Amino acid sequence: MVMPKPPKSFCIDSFDYHEFVEDGWNGPVYKEPILIEHCRIDRGAEYSQSSSGKQLLYNAVVFCYEGITEPLPEFATQSILRFDGQDHTVTKVIPIYEAYDKVIYSYELEVI
Repeated sequence: MVMPKPPKSFCIDSFDYHEFVEDGWNGPVYKEPILIEHCRIDRGAEYSQSSSGKQLLYNAVVFCYEGITEPLPEFATQSILRFDGQDHTVTKVIPIYEAYDKVIYSYELEVI
């Protein structure tokens, strides 16, 4: 059973993906950027409240769908997404699978 996906016309955003490779002597090392098209970016910060004050969880969530988003790599934390003229760091990669199969449905990327 295949879960329905949003129409491609819903996925109006794109970003440059700079995949994190490793921490080098002079800082992080990234692969050459690739353009990821046909995704959805929900811009809006989410905060957590604790006794030490407010803590930023993420600035945006990026939704990338199998069969819609092109290309669809396996995303890595610490990678850089460039959209809206700014660099955003991937803090969490959440793979979503089809309901009754271990087939990727989409990725949710939390970025700061």
